[in-house]
Amino acid sequence: MIRENGEDQLSLRKLARAIGLTTGAFYKHFATKDDLLRAVTQLLSQREEAEMAQVLGQITDPEEKLLVMAAEILERFEADPHLMHFLFFNPAARDVLKVEPGQFGFYDQVIQLIKDVLRKRGITIDPQILFIQLWSFIQGYGLLIDSGITSYDLNLVRKTLKDLLEVSND
Repeated sequence: MIRENGEDQLSLRKLARAIGLTTGAFYKHFATKDDLLRAVTQLLSQREEAEMAQVLGQITDPEEKLLVMAAEILERFEADPHLMHFLFFNPAARDVLKVEPGQFGFYDQVIQLIKDVLRKRGITIDPQILFIQLWSFIQGYGLLIDSGITSYDLNLVRKTLKDLLEVSND
């Protein structure tokens, strides 16, 4: 339902009906819509982590992995905008910086990759700083793609990542 219509059109009543539950039975599992969104976000994060691990599996250079990861995410914004918008911008996803490691597998995967890149380059900044810089670019560019304002450009992603790493190295 999210993939077809986006999170804004998600109705618990319609969702419960689609999976063969009554609304009351649904609320036995999830006290609120936010609880449901958190569970779905965590599940999608785990799936994204597994898919990304497969995509990155044969790549050994952490910078190349980071580039491929950013490219994959942005290509998905073009191919599956509702799902990506949900994964990045729903209320539970916006809390990603406030939760303990292990709750959002994809986030943990990205942080580890950033640590690997920083270690390779000998950069001693807090990985959260580069994460926020990188994530700001990916989310902003993803929204531009999602809105149809621009289309995905690998060269732009490559140059932006290179520039972010060079600035971090200063």
